[in-house]
Amino acid sequence: MKKINLLLALLLIVVLVTGCSKYIAGQKPEANQPPQEIQEEPEEPVNVTIAGLKGPTSIGMIKMIDEKALNSSNYNVEYVAEGAPDSLTAKIINGEIQISSVPINLASVLYNKTGGNIQLMAVNTIGNLYIVGTDEVTSILDLEGKTLGMSGKGSTPDYAINYILKQNGLEGKVELDYAADHATMAQSVIAEDSKVALLPQPFVTQTMMKNNNVKMLIDLNEEWKKASSDASQLYTGCIVVSKEFAENNKEFIAEFLKEYEASVNWVNENPKDASLLVEKNELMPSATLVEKAIPFCGITFLEAQEEKTGLNNFYKVLFDSNPASIGGKLPDDAFYFAQ
Repeated sequence: MKKINLLLALLLIVVLVTGCSKYIAGQKPEANQPPQEIQEEPEEPVNVTIAGLKGPTSIGMIKMIDEKALNSSNYNVEYVAEGAPDSLTAKIINGEIQISSVPINLASVLYNKTGGNIQLMAVNTIGNLYIVGTDEVTSILDLEGKTLGMSGKGSTPDYAINYILKQNGLEGKVELDYAADHATMAQSVIAEDSKVALLPQPFVTQTMMKNNNVKMLIDLNEEWKKASSDASQLYTGCIVVSKEFAENNKEFIAEFLKEYEASVNWVNENPKDASLLVEKNELMPSATLVEKAIPFCGITFLEAQEEKTGLNNFYKVLFDSNPASIGGKLPDDAFYFAQ
């Protein structure tokens, strides 16, 4: 009897040990035991570089730049400002920059160079070009026989004035005298060495602040609209985006456009505060100059799809002047970003 009891005791111990070992080895627990939670590794935030040029085409974004907007647990956003378009071009093409403010003709060049991977999202600058000087000029026709100071040969202002002169029957009747850059031409106007000149903002305002004799003579955007029979405006700056990035980050892009429009509205409504942020973030050196220039800088926000007809007409003018100015061919509908 003792032997039987001993055998039963040993059998019970074996059963208990076997059951415990199975549970420890990962066997399914009893129904009343909660399953163990599997903790997932947190995803790394997406790095986003938003760029622009120092000057008027980036002023509209200044509130976003100062607040470092759109940074979150999902997105690590960096804002950078370059001194010249060439500094941006290579970085945009090789994917270092996902969103950027660029000159309007460069957007088409990038689209053609990347086989359609760069799209135009919105226009951010219109009509910031003016003819200024100390001469008696009240209309484009008054330029006949005069010398017009210029800068930016081969750029949008150059194509724009040549188109306007041609449409007004002044082709070959106005001598264009090119300076090395906008700053050099501005100094020539201030010294009254150039009596009449074409300049962009904020150089227009700078010349008027430095020399009270200098006047804003002609708004080139108004002359462009007349010359083109209101088919387009004188677009000068825009925002472009990597098509691949936009397709993979739709919510981020939607929020970016919303924030950008709000920033533009704030800048136009609060030029003094905006000018202080522009100086603080080193987009331009003088808040006083920026404050006076903002109302004439053409800072705007127009989504590409809304302005597509006008942009197509504008690019056609540049193409007819010089196909290389927009990358060799007119952009098609896929160029214009749509949400």
